[in-house]
Order: sequence, then C-alpha cells, then structure tokens
Amino acid sequence: MKRRLTQALGGALIFAIVGGAWSAYGVYALGRSDLPWLLFGPIVVALILITLVARLQRRVERTAEPWKPAELEQGKKEGRIFAAVNVVQGIAIFIAVQVWYNLQRPEYLAPTIGIIVGLHFLALAGPMRMPSQRIPGALMIVLAVATMAAVPSRTQWGVVIGLGNALILWGCYALRLREAYALL
Repeated sequence: MKRRLTQALGGALIFAIVGGAWSAYGVYALGRSDLPWLLFGPIVVALILITLVARLQRRVERTAEPWKPAELEQGKKEGRIFAAVNVVQGIAIFIAVQVWYNLQRPEYLAPTIGIIVGLHFLALAGPMRMPSQRIPGALMIVLAVATMAAVPSRTQWGVVIGLGNALILWGCYALRLREAYALL
C-alpha cells in the first residue's frame, strides 16, 4: 500500500509542477507584457497544489506501514525506467528546440513538446504498471495535433497548448490525490 501511496503522491507532485510550468507558458504565450502579474496565477495554483501533496505525504509517513523488500526492489526498477524515459524525453525536447529555432519556426515548439511529453506518458504506462498514464499522454498528443489543425493563428498555439496541457495535468493531479485519499 505504501508503494501505491508514494506513486500516487509522486505523480500528483509532478502533475502539479509540470502543470504549473505549462500554464505559465500558456500565459506567457498570450504576449501580454503589459500584464506581468498574470504569471502569478499559475505560480500560486502550483504552490497550492504542491502544499496539499506535501501535507498528505506527511500523513502517509505517519500512518502507512514501512516498505516491504519486494516493494523496495520494484521501486528501484521503476526508478531506473522512469529516469531512462525522462532522459530520452529531455534529449528529444533539446533536439526539438534546436530544430525549430534553427528553422525559425518557434511556433511549432509547443505542439512538438506536447507530443513528446504525451509519448513519455505512454512509454511509462506499462513499465510503471499505471495504465491510467495513457490518458494524459493521449490527451496531450490529441491536443497538440488538434491545435495545429484547428487553430488558424500559429501565434496562439502556445496559449492553447500551454493552458490545455495545464488543465490535463491538473485534472490528473486531482485524480491522483483522490486515489491517495482512498488508499488512506
């Protein structure tokens, strides 16, 4: 049970942080330099979500039984897989940044990163034994492709993808928190 709680809370923490980053990017992509205070919204939301996870994590540490040896070994294996997938994701994002900026097409960066991050979720779903990870992965990919197909103004792609991915990730955050509370 502690393994599942730790997974749920770790996932919620990542969703809170990355959702905050996507929403900050979406607000930045609005191009409203006359309203710099708009960036405080995503920051405040992310900080509130992180605080909720931290409080629940302290409760888990007080109430949950210690890790079993098999859970520790499984956790190490999953940690290696998680690290490998994230390294590949980081390299892919670095390459995307280089390609789109060198081609002077930065508007394609947000959709490309959205697809890369979505693929990252799909890649982790099986090895981490969390099939629900396929949902945010698929939604992020669909959002990126649909935005490129349906939003005529390329300058608005970053807004739609940034704020859309934030909503997807924060929705997943809520599901993870609900899962953690149910396990307690």
